[in-house]
Amino acid sequence: MVGKSNFYKGLKLIGGQKEQQLNGKIQDLLNNRELIEAISDNAQMQIPRINRMQEASERMSIIMNSPTKKDVASVAKLVIQLEEKIDRLEEMVSTLVEDRGGNVRGNSSVRNKRNAFSSGSKKKKSSWDSNEMDGRKKRISDFINNSLLSSSQLPEFDSLGQGNSNV
Repeated sequence: MVGKSNFYKGLKLIGGQKEQQLNGKIQDLLNNRELIEAISDNAQMQIPRINRMQEASERMSIIMNSPTKKDVASVAKLVIQLEEKIDRLEEMVSTLVEDRGGNVRGNSSVRNKRNAFSSGSKKKKSSWDSNEMDGRKKRISDFINNSLLSSSQLPEFDSLGQGNSNV
């Protein structure tokens, strides 16, 4: 038991010494101005090669019809814009509902017409409710679609339905 404890203490001591030696060598290399300048010059020479490789990658993505990093970034920006617009619409709808005291329809003539038919059969009333609900859903859906499409910045699509912003 004591032998294991001494082994680990010795290993810890040797590890600490080696870490200090390695850190010292790294610091010496980082303080060597000539080495840093040589690495910097080499990196500057690599920049045109990297740019050419990125351009070639974008051309290949057009041929292969696969998205590039720029395409994904632009879609992410559009998603963020869409989320913000949806949040604004939700706030507008909740404000509208609060202004009307929780009554979404307000004082409409539709309710009065429905009440006039309430003396009829249950079948007519449920049919009226369902038609009214479908109409409201359609109007809300049309409003959301029109407002989102008119203010979005979606990319143009060619005749094949394939869009790529790298063209």
